[in-house]
Amino acid sequence: MDIRHLRSFIMVAQCLSFTEAAKRIFIGQSALSKHIADLEEEMGVELLIRHHRSLELTAAGKTLLRESVNLLDRVSDIIEKTRQADRGIRGSLKIGCFGGESAFFPYALKRFHSLYPQISIDLQLLTLRMIETALESEELDLGFVVILGNELKPNKFMQRLIYRVPLCFLMPSHHPYAGEPSIDIAALSNESFILLSAAESDEGIKWFNAFCEKRGFLPSISTTTTRMDGVLWLVEAGFGISFWSKNPTLTRYTHPGISFVDMQGKEAYSNIVAQWKKNRHNPAISLFLNMLETIDKSN
Repeated sequence: MDIRHLRSFIMVAQCLSFTEAAKRIFIGQSALSKHIADLEEEMGVELLIRHHRSLELTAAGKTLLRESVNLLDRVSDIIEKTRQADRGIRGSLKIGCFGGESAFFPYALKRFHSLYPQISIDLQLLTLRMIETALESEELDLGFVVILGNELKPNKFMQRLIYRVPLCFLMPSHHPYAGEPSIDIAALSNESFILLSAAESDEGIKWFNAFCEKRGFLPSISTTTTRMDGVLWLVEAGFGISFWSKNPTLTRYTHPGISFVDMQGKEAYSNIVAQWKKNRHNPAISLFLNMLETIDKSN
């Protein structure tokens, strides 16, 4: 059934005049008459009783008028929703996070929902390796990861720097250096370090080893774990020293048994980076990233 024929029928049924209906929808009267005739033939019913100077709807015509108005309203709604989805205003966005975004992410989610309430968010808290795997398999649209150092290197994903903060050491509060404002890592050359495992953060371990080598030693990595909360527990228990982004959320809520000491060095930075697959064409990705540009991420 041609939607144009339904629109023509609705106008004729409302005007009960081919002449008036043709004027309103800007087509010729003969073309309009053919639309109605084609519709009647397709449906196998008579829709109009044609008097000499007037028209009258049949019972079938009255039913079609009522149902057609509802149908065309639905069609218009479908078209608008489709256009919104194309612009990213409607749809869904699957996001993977590792937990280091907590300084700004709750507000970011609230802000995005207020701007685009028709976009549903599927938020998953994952390890860094799981985020990479899920992006590759397209189980995620957008992932947030941490990359260490003062520059981003190209990789297989599209990426955008969201937030850069200095690194700090995490050490037991009874450690001799716990009260220092900052130290060079060379002063910790004899310490044992706790890091995220190579299975989860291979690049992180490579960066840390290279960072220490530039200062004349190879670090002793005594313990690894797959989660940052595991790192915090091990540090507090006295198993060694670690490091992490110096963000307010970390320093505000961590247990009092851990002290934070700034890490010296121009490369001692942590970067929270958004990543997405190059051919992942979800318009909501750019909407979310553009929104992040407008908010304060330092709180």
